[in-house]
Amino acid sequence: MGKSMPLQAVLFDLDGTLLDTAPDLVSACNAALVEAGQRALPHDDLKPYISGGASAMLRHALTINACALPIEPLLERMLAVYEDNIAVHTRLFDGMEAVLDELEARGLAWGIVTNKVTRFTEPLLRALDLSQRPGCVVSGDTCAESKPHPLPMLEACRRIGRAPETCVYIGDARRDIEAGHNAGMSTLAARYGYVPADDPAHRWGAHGLLDRPEDLLNWLEERS
Repeated sequence: MGKSMPLQAVLFDLDGTLLDTAPDLVSACNAALVEAGQRALPHDDLKPYISGGASAMLRHALTINACALPIEPLLERMLAVYEDNIAVHTRLFDGMEAVLDELEARGLAWGIVTNKVTRFTEPLLRALDLSQRPGCVVSGDTCAESKPHPLPMLEACRRIGRAPETCVYIGDARRDIEAGHNAGMSTLAARYGYVPADDPAHRWGAHGLLDRPEDLLNWLEERS
């Protein structure tokens, strides 16, 4: 995005960027494992796999437990437990509320583009009283493609009435940065999120790195 094209919107990934969903996702994963006679894993062992989805969390757990159980029944059970306990401990990341307030005060549109499917996205946002605040919510099943394909990003732009080159996308996974680039947006990597140790955020080619949500406001000041 060139200096002649002012920023008009901020788009966020959901899990690990806007919301700290790890406690509820890890709890659901471990519940499914224990019910299947497997060992529950520590929170920090599972958290880096959240960006890959529930199946990635379970595959990692089964590998650690040296277990050859089929993943589909475990996945179905994990998602059922998660759906019933979707916002027990999930919250906005510390500092994010103030960031959203400031974006709104500046008249900047903001929205959500996530690979989390609508089945979970909508009830989660309702539970946290966030349904009415975003200018758009694009879930993993909203479009025919999901991130890193640019289609969800472009759909978000269409819904908020902004050109991609006037938007910045923030995420905590490599696919988020790829999706933003594929759509022609600026990108910021949320290092405070669920970044895997073997794929650090500085390698993703983002336009900037955020160590806490408030760093977004500093980045916006530098851009202006």
